[in-house]
Amino acid sequence: MPFLFLIAFFAIVVGMHRGVTRKADARLRTQFEAQGPGSEVSRQLMRDSGYNV
Repeated sequence: MPFLFLIAFFAIVVGMHRGVTRKADARLRTQFEAQGPGSEVSRQLMRDSGYNV
């Protein structure tokens, strides 16, 4: 029974983490789009770091 609790807890944590990272990616994307074409270098650096911008 405790094993099922750990699996459920892990699934909740993973789901929350994905939601937080999607929200952060969307916020970064809007910042970069507001900066215009000069932000392409910054955007590429963020992509290389693993962000989805």
